[in-house]
Amino acid sequence: MRRGFAPWRDLPAVLWLLVVPVVAFLHPWVPEPRWLLLHALLLGAATHSVVVWSQHFADALLHTTSPQPAALLATLNLGAVAVVAGTQTARWPLTVVGASAVAGAVAWHGIRLLRQLRRALPARFSVVVRYYVAAAALLPVGATLGVLLARGLDDPWHERLLLAHVTVNLLGWVGLSVAGTVTTLWPTMLHTR
Repeated sequence: MRRGFAPWRDLPAVLWLLVVPVVAFLHPWVPEPRWLLLHALLLGAATHSVVVWSQHFADALLHTTSPQPAALLATLNLGAVAVVAGTQTARWPLTVVGASAVAGAVAWHGIRLLRQLRRALPARFSVVVRYYVAAAALLPVGATLGVLLARGLDDPWHERLLLAHVTVNLLGWVGLSVAGTVTTLWPTMLHTR
């Protein structure tokens, strides 16, 4: 990870986190406040952070440097903004475009990690990067399920898709990323081998 300030790397997570208290304060006037709170936190801040930090850890664990393109982070965050705008204004095509941008950016990130993994010399903790690649492969599935939910389906399909959307995104995208990181970070924090 390059030292110094990089706007597309450093600002989006903070801005997404600032949206949360604003929406909490303005919730009576927001069409879907709970949805917006969850997605500002998870789709905005958490997804941006997973992409940025998984790249940082991949660089450190593989002893390589692969600067993250600003275009990747811009696509990711502008896609998330489009998803939020599309769902809050009930414009499904805008939601589809935004979700496609988010899924495409994360897939691009996963492909970059996979190439970096193949290019690097064998490393002790390279398995962690495989967790990140697997997680990146699951986000487009979760995004597709989210787009279908935004279209509006009748029960029982709505309930089933909602459960699948939450499971794939929380346990797959976020969960695998965290599990992979904890594999190396936890023993390091405990000062064990």
